[in-house]
Amino acid sequence: MWPCLRLSHCLAFALCLVVAASGAARADDIAAFYAGRTMTFVSGSSPGASYDVHSRLVARHLGGFIPGKPTIVVQNMPGAGSKAAANHLYTAAARDGSVIGMFGRGVYLDAVFGIEGTRFDPLKFSWIGSHGRETSALVAGIDTPFKAFADLQKNEMLVGTPPPGSDVHSFGMMFNALAGAKLKLISGYPGLAAVALAIDRGEVQGIPGPSIASLMALRPQWLTEPGKARFLVQLGTSPHATLLQGVPMVHAFAQSDADRKALDLMLARLEIAYPLTAPPEVPAGRLAALRAGFAGMVKSEEFLADAKKLYAEISPSSGERVLEVMAQAYAAPKDVIARAKSVFEQK
Repeated sequence: MWPCLRLSHCLAFALCLVVAASGAARADDIAAFYAGRTMTFVSGSSPGASYDVHSRLVARHLGGFIPGKPTIVVQNMPGAGSKAAANHLYTAAARDGSVIGMFGRGVYLDAVFGIEGTRFDPLKFSWIGSHGRETSALVAGIDTPFKAFADLQKNEMLVGTPPPGSDVHSFGMMFNALAGAKLKLISGYPGLAAVALAIDRGEVQGIPGPSIASLMALRPQWLTEPGKARFLVQLGTSPHATLLQGVPMVHAFAQSDADRKALDLMLARLEIAYPLTAPPEVPAGRLAALRAGFAGMVKSEEFLADAKKLYAEISPSSGERVLEVMAQAYAAPKDVIARAKSVFEQK
């Protein structure tokens, strides 16, 4: 009896050694793959835009948390509201873990809606995580007659937006279709900085949905000093934790229950505000290393200090959670998907 027992213990111990050695070998293989390597980070926006700033924030820190400590270089690939970057990552980028990217948080809805020119399945990307969630708001200039959201349901408001495909432009269309607003969108501005300047000059009367983080970077006085701007409604999965106290959520102005559900579908993107991914079919061990590196990065003092300088609000989501949000969009009832899609079919 005792020799058999000792033999079984020896076999179990030997198996543990084999498993440990196998795990160590895999870790060594991953470190060997990344050591001395330059990774490409595809950013779906132009230099200086919000996604570019956040892409570079991640690129500055993530390499130090990946085995082998690779260098990460950002490659800007704007176009079609950053869908060009999503299509590239899905169809053309290397699938070995050497390429990662960040594109517009709402681009996955183009696949859900079946929008022409979408050449990716968001459920097949190798999602790594998102370092923040966001709250957005509809802002009116202080010298305009608009003091509450109900005013927008009665009178036309001239608002400036970046080009179609951007969150702000999409939110402007959403306000009109799902909340009964009368916004006239002027979409010739290259970015939010140009729109903010247009408000200062009296060219437009507001912006339909910039993020709070973007406003803190561009016009912090609008948020921190009374009498600089008016915030008429909030957008997000929940109210902002510290700012915009008393400003209602857009759901309060939905025209029907179907519209409220369509708002939920469209605004879920704000929970995963900066989704980081790799192409499909990245080897499981390398994807796990990228996810573990991301999880370590978002807790590091250096990253958090750097993010604070950019007014970035860090509230991380895992790659699994990013995928879950997108899967929930696909699982929405067909009538809700159709109602949300109709927002982009306005003339």
